[in-house]
Amino acid sequence: MSEPDITFSESAGSSSPKIAFFEYLLVFVLIIYAGRSNAFVENSSIKENPIGVLFPILLCGILALRWKIKFDGRFFSVLFGFTIYFLAISLKFKVIQPTFIFNYFSLFFIVYVVIRALKFDLFLLYERLIFYLAIAGLFFWLIQVGLRGDSLFYMLSRIPGIDKFSYVSGEGVNAVLYSIQPTYTSLLYNFSIPRNCGYAWEPGAFAVYLCLAVLINLFFVKSDKNRNTRLWVLLIALLSTQSTTGYMIFVLIVLFYLLNKRLNIIILLFPFAVIALVYVSSLPFMSKKVIELIDETKTVNQLLEDTYGRESASTPQRFTSFLLTFKDFKDNPLLGVGGHREATYVFKLGSNISPISGIGNLLAQFGIIGFVIFIVWTFRSSVFFSKHYGYRGNMLLFLVMIFISVSYSMLWLPLVMCFWMFKLFSGPENLMIKEPEPVSEDENEPDDQRYFND
Repeated sequence: MSEPDITFSESAGSSSPKIAFFEYLLVFVLIIYAGRSNAFVENSSIKENPIGVLFPILLCGILALRWKIKFDGRFFSVLFGFTIYFLAISLKFKVIQPTFIFNYFSLFFIVYVVIRALKFDLFLLYERLIFYLAIAGLFFWLIQVGLRGDSLFYMLSRIPGIDKFSYVSGEGVNAVLYSIQPTYTSLLYNFSIPRNCGYAWEPGAFAVYLCLAVLINLFFVKSDKNRNTRLWVLLIALLSTQSTTGYMIFVLIVLFYLLNKRLNIIILLFPFAVIALVYVSSLPFMSKKVIELIDETKTVNQLLEDTYGRESASTPQRFTSFLLTFKDFKDNPLLGVGGHREATYVFKLGSNISPISGIGNLLAQFGIIGFVIFIVWTFRSSVFFSKHYGYRGNMLLFLVMIFISVSYSMLWLPLVMCFWMFKLFSGPENLMIKEPEPVSEDENEPDDQRYFND
């Protein structure tokens, strides 16, 4: 694949292979797996879905051979530490779960190989591929809007087996590159606009991946003549998701971007930003979402009762999910429950619920030990990126990951892990410190306008 406007210089040495189609394919596969929108990428059971589980592992094995990756002490230290945790949690519950340790060893293998082989070029590949997926998402979304109502949804629903193949929230369907949630409404009568799910299982998740691409575009990408175009496409796609989480993360990214350009701009725009935030929060879909989140937390007991004995899992909103998972954390504060789902609060009650809270699931599954490790590794990676790319904002990536984890349980997806585990697995020889330098008023003016007046 030829990409003339991107220069891959971070990971390739004189004796290293060049970024080629295989590297694009691997990152594309990680992105699609992060979308979690169909059975092939969502089902983590090696017995039920051996090809789907082993496919990314096989690709990373080829990548390791292609780039001659050496597994050093950092990798084996992580495996050793997790083995100690696995033994402790097995003794606690007196049950050994070999698939649990296999799954996490596989995750660490994938993340280590990807980071060691692609290094910083991983983010250039990610941003470019998300741009293409954003175009695909907007294309199908416009068709969905143009056909009015749920016409496109019903058309795709007629495909044999698509209901069993799809893992889209709201009883939606997935066609690999695009997912549709039914609205059961007609644009002709109430002018409601469907939300753009992109390739993900729901619009909010798609918005999160778009925001990560925006962060890369604004802070990581250097000397690329087409990045303005990509930024605008990413922003339009983000707008079409109508995601509260996505909008909040985008506001955070923009504030850090302005901080790196002119501090006085932030002071000047702060009152307008508050007004804009209040206005956005009052939009119908935003206020409705907030009301739904608050109302659901008042009916937790009813939710538990309604999901008793259900075959398919119910997915409560983020606040309710946190309340349920925090109960597991309080019962198992040190080590969590590990992979022992039978020890969770909702399982003991006989309810079939799948909480989405990232922070809540992290605390419930790995306890305070796992939570502290995540915080430390994420913060170190956040500082690492700030130093390498020379921007002000050691906390940027850290805060973005916290925002993500409040709404979604995607911290243990290999693609997301590559962000918060980057410093741990990337060698010190990869760091090129670029301290941010003050810029004069004249020099800074074009940069302030570059991205928003293309």
